[in-house]
Amino acid sequence: MLRGTEEAGGRPVAIAGAPAVKERTDRLWRRATEVAIIATAMVAVGVSLVVARPVLVPIVAAVIIGSVIGPAIEAMGRRGIPTPVGSIFLVALMVAGIYGLAVMLATPLAEWTARGPEIGGILQDRFASFQPMMRSIASFVESIESLGRVAEPPMKVAIADSRMLESALGLVTPVIGQFILFVGSLLFFLAGRIQIKRRVVQAMGPRTTRLAALRVFREIEDRLGAYLVTATFINIGLGTATGFVTWALGLPNPPLWGALACLLNYVPYVGPAVMTVILALAGIVTFPTVVHGLLPAAAFLTITSVEGQLLTPLIVGRRVSLNPFAVFLSMALWTWLWGPAGTFLSVPLLIAAMALMDSAFAKRRPQLPG
Repeated sequence: MLRGTEEAGGRPVAIAGAPAVKERTDRLWRRATEVAIIATAMVAVGVSLVVARPVLVPIVAAVIIGSVIGPAIEAMGRRGIPTPVGSIFLVALMVAGIYGLAVMLATPLAEWTARGPEIGGILQDRFASFQPMMRSIASFVESIESLGRVAEPPMKVAIADSRMLESALGLVTPVIGQFILFVGSLLFFLAGRIQIKRRVVQAMGPRTTRLAALRVFREIEDRLGAYLVTATFINIGLGTATGFVTWALGLPNPPLWGALACLLNYVPYVGPAVMTVILALAGIVTFPTVVHGLLPAAAFLTITSVEGQLLTPLIVGRRVSLNPFAVFLSMALWTWLWGPAGTFLSVPLLIAAMALMDSAFAKRRPQLPG
């Protein structure tokens, strides 16, 4: 069938399939427009997340923790305790625990910080045999960087007044503000959690959609609770074992190492690696030989390997199955957007996203063999 015409020598000539070609072209342009809109929206969201980081990080952390301890508020309400009272009690208990931990660790942290120059000298002596090799590498790198560099006059060194107090205040003040925002967000989220959930669900369309939204909320809370509560008990056990091992090996301040091991273990892969390096440096500084100094790090590496390869997959894997590649991508993304705080929040955010996707695409997922 001939469709469309064009003028050729004054006579109309039929062109086959012109509307079909135009339709394909229009469809291609629509797809390109949709992709451009989605890409622009993703860039805008990413920029917004970075700009609003000081506000979003404490609020997101409060929502995650509030979703975990929210069922405890409901249980207290069934026993006759009003929701505001239960919320204030739990938040006050959490703040008291954080304050007690900070007070307990303040002294050993101050001691190690005050020993900074001494630690630098000890490390220099321990690794004196590696200094020629390091100087050769540094000289090679300097020679490569100096190629094509314009000679500059000698640098004039001017000794400025110390501004350590201003720098410390500039660092501490935002942290205090974000902590207050976190506490306030957690308190009000716990107090109005049921009303927030009810209004979000009621704003949706048909009854089936509302029931599906309730299932999604419940699934997210169950998975977050299963992961965070179980991981907290596992990390406390790891911290206790680390403190006991460092005490048995004679490393000073065992509570400090146990608390650091507990906190850093919330960050998969990176946290235990950082803790191993910290224990290696502390051991090398404390003990007379490098081999003796590496014993605390080796002992911690053994404990965390058993925990990471056996205990955590056995206990947590029953409720929450996490793909290592997805965990790595989530950590990279949220660390890039929100810094160290994003690293700690990356796994809970990944769990919430996985619960949402599993609930949304459960019926569409085909049954594949194997």
